[in-house]
Amino acid sequence: MKKIKYVKDYFKYLKNPISALIFKFGFKKECEIKLKKSNEMVKLREIASLNRLMYLLTIAKSEKHAQLLEYIKELDTNEKIVIINDINYINVHNTDFKEKHPVNYEICIEEFFSDDEWDMLTLNNRDIIDIGANVGDTALHFAKNGANVIAFEPVKHLYELGLENISLNPDLKDKIKFINKAVGGKKGKLNIETVSTDAYINSTDHYEIDVITVQDILNDYAFPADVLKMDCEGCEFEIILNEDLTMFNEIIFEHHSKIAGKDYKPLIEKLKKEGFKINTYPVAASKQDFDDIGIIHAFK
Repeated sequence: MKKIKYVKDYFKYLKNPISALIFKFGFKKECEIKLKKSNEMVKLREIASLNRLMYLLTIAKSEKHAQLLEYIKELDTNEKIVIINDINYINVHNTDFKEKHPVNYEICIEEFFSDDEWDMLTLNNRDIIDIGANVGDTALHFAKNGANVIAFEPVKHLYELGLENISLNPDLKDKIKFINKAVGGKKGKLNIETVSTDAYINSTDHYEIDVITVQDILNDYAFPADVLKMDCEGCEFEIILNEDLTMFNEIIFEHHSKIAGKDYKPLIEKLKKEGFKINTYPVAASKQDFDDIGIIHAFK
């Protein structure tokens, strides 16, 4: 059934599905891909680029198709830098990053095409704590829109790639402090398996990282309590349920109930008790139900 749906997607999104499928199965060396709902087109040489495009078309907003095709073109021509929403990123498909780190990291920056996850925030002149900063994509987005950001990413290879991405945007880097630490409900150490090919084989490659609290951020870095953003694969439960967050004006986070094996509803109840109003939003890129993953925006 998946294979049937896969082929149907070519007919759903493309003006020339047969030509694209012939290219996909290796019978053409290149193909000009034309989208049904626009006049946009892109000439591709790499089948991997077509595969990437077809996946993203299933989640992308139609008004962002032009930017999506420009991004796919940059991937296909092996540009060293790709541009999404006027922000520069390392093209990991043109490095050895993907070979050493097979996790699909780039979906975090590609969510721009499918979700406007943080657009409910007013960003200009805001002070944002970014927990789970990944490769710096959210920190760069916040800074681009006028915010000052202190961002935390515990996974070393993502943190290092984040530093590179920030360096590619010299007009924004002075607005971002990027830190290789985890944030949780209490101080301690976190043991992290290195995401590498070897780790997948023998699971022996690991390291420890410092864990600090939200209160530590406010105290140790003298950072204002304004906006708290979390996308940290489950740490939101520990932070929200164990810390007093009443000093913040807004809190926005992805809940990862499926990953954490916990119900997100107690998070909403706790935030309501602390004086916050709540809005919720789906995450289109995940293709999952809100009960499994979703955006929760708490505001006063």
